[in-house]
Amino acid sequence: MNEQIDYADSGLKINCAVQHQMLRFPDKSLRPDHILWNGRAVKIYDWVDVPRTGIVRFEFISAKEGIAQGFDAKLDGWFELEKMERVPLLRTWKDDRYEDAVEYPFVSRDGKMGIWNIYKETLPNGEVIEDKLGGNSGFWVELISKYERIYHCSPAMLDPPDFEALVFKLSIFPTI
Repeated sequence: MNEQIDYADSGLKINCAVQHQMLRFPDKSLRPDHILWNGRAVKIYDWVDVPRTGIVRFEFISAKEGIAQGFDAKLDGWFELEKMERVPLLRTWKDDRYEDAVEYPFVSRDGKMGIWNIYKETLPNGEVIEDKLGGNSGFWVELISKYERIYHCSPAMLDPPDFEALVFKLSIFPTI
């Protein structure tokens, strides 16, 4: 039986380590939902069990200066923004011009919420792009309770990964 490898000293970036693990565990039902990195369970995305309706609160705890970072949250359903606008994908950037916490009502048809970190990168031609899931992008999750988690995130361009480059908290409040 395949055992997990700790990829921290493999020379691979996180996204390549995830691909390598997928090859090692071709049966998705047997594949771990994370890779090991210095003994930590590191993911490139997280699926959180959520109630069908609720309020989600995201709070930025800390962020490394000089790197534009944030997260995406996705539902089979919607987040309700101002003026009753409904979106299935919520992209939130850490920006000192705004409050560090946001809250939105949500509806999830399947009881799942997807979470992953995002970042901006400057290409060699000077173009700035918004990206996700590349290079050393990933995170480990600190489970606080059933409906509270803290994400410790590294953006793609940091080598080695720095899982304290962005830290944010997710809190879910079920509604009836």
